[in-house]
Amino acid sequence: MTASVETLFTENDGLSIAYQVWGDGPRNLVLVPGMISHLEAFMEHPGYLQWMTSLSSAGRLVTFDKRGNGMSDRIQGTPTLEERMMDIEAVMDVADMPSATIIAFSEGASLACVYAAMRPQRVERLALCGGYAQGRLTRGYLTPESLELALAQFRENWGKPYKPHPFSEFGPSQDDAEAQEAWAHFQRMSATPITVANLFELAAWIDIRELLPSISQSTLVIHRETEEANGADCAQDFLRLMPKTEYKTIPGHEHVPWEGDVESYAAAIVEFVTGAAPVTTQPTRTLTTVLFSDLVESTSQQARIGDDRWRDLMNRHDDICATQISRHGGHLVKFTGDGVVATFSSPTSALTCAGSVREALSAIDLNARFGAHTGEIEMRGDDISGLGVVVAARVMGQAKDGQVLTSDLTRQLMLGAPFQFQDCGEHELKGVPNKWRLHEVSPAS
Repeated sequence: MTASVETLFTENDGLSIAYQVWGDGPRNLVLVPGMISHLEAFMEHPGYLQWMTSLSSAGRLVTFDKRGNGMSDRIQGTPTLEERMMDIEAVMDVADMPSATIIAFSEGASLACVYAAMRPQRVERLALCGGYAQGRLTRGYLTPESLELALAQFRENWGKPYKPHPFSEFGPSQDDAEAQEAWAHFQRMSATPITVANLFELAAWIDIRELLPSISQSTLVIHRETEEANGADCAQDFLRLMPKTEYKTIPGHEHVPWEGDVESYAAAIVEFVTGAAPVTTQPTRTLTTVLFSDLVESTSQQARIGDDRWRDLMNRHDDICATQISRHGGHLVKFTGDGVVATFSSPTSALTCAGSVREALSAIDLNARFGAHTGEIEMRGDDISGLGVVVAARVMGQAKDGQVLTSDLTRQLMLGAPFQFQDCGEHELKGVPNKWRLHEVSPAS
């Protein structure tokens, strides 16, 4: 098997993404690695070879190094969840996989869930291995103070034998000098100290619970029985919030699937993958980012300048909105008199568009406010409906002159993006259950 596996490269966002294809079976499988990886260094581990050979017995298996990791291009700063998620799509495209079962490990499970929610037509099933919906900070495993200590350890000790950092628990015994050096060597190959610190901080803040109910695919949630770092307690969010889950535990304490009882772990996934074919239906609902805008004090401005000048100004307003929405890859749903409704597959694109529209409207003496929310919507002809649309409209209703407000889930998907998010507290949104935490968005300084 390994003699026929070679490392290939595809391009995504101007970056080279390294990937491999294992096996040639009838099913399409994608393995999303955890926070750190190195495709060829992994292959030096006998347990990894056993793991990959077993999984690829069920189909054609693609795996990859995410941007910033392993043999893929290094990056500056921290990639967003959205950007890392799109590396999944890049390798599926180059491997000619219209859809696939996604098998995801550790931090990769969060990315896989986001991808399944935002691209439901491309995900047949999910297998979440030692994954989590809440990061170490959001679930209380770390405090802000202990997170800072962890980040300092990564920057100082990453890639050094015997030196402590949060991933030391996954390494070999302190008594095995040869294994310690091999483990340190793998660290140096997988990521730089700053990169791993940035990725760890991003993962610590993850909270994707809000989107889990929108994932309709059959999902296997699998953990080791006595695993500690991302243990069985992490399974509960998936089991409680996702509509189609089954749960499996494997004996042992190891977090990494290709350590310990590899055979049982791989067999559970193969059994799930080779079960009855999933029922495929064209999704009528999809997770998308909805953007609403509204002109502030438009009535008084119209009365002041007169109908003719106002009509000309509104024509310019409509041209600006249509141009910027198209430029940022959005879909203009409709104009609302003195505002606009648009959808975007990317929350980053939606908020970048809002900033561009705001600036262009200000130049012609029009002041606008904006609200964005990422949620499920339903297409109804040329219009959209659903709770996600209502929430986006209510978020916009909370905005003041010139503000861009967004919901917390949208912020979560953009962690690492070049924006600042100011917490505006929890708000009651008219007609919408529960309280919603909102954030004011501005470009990073």
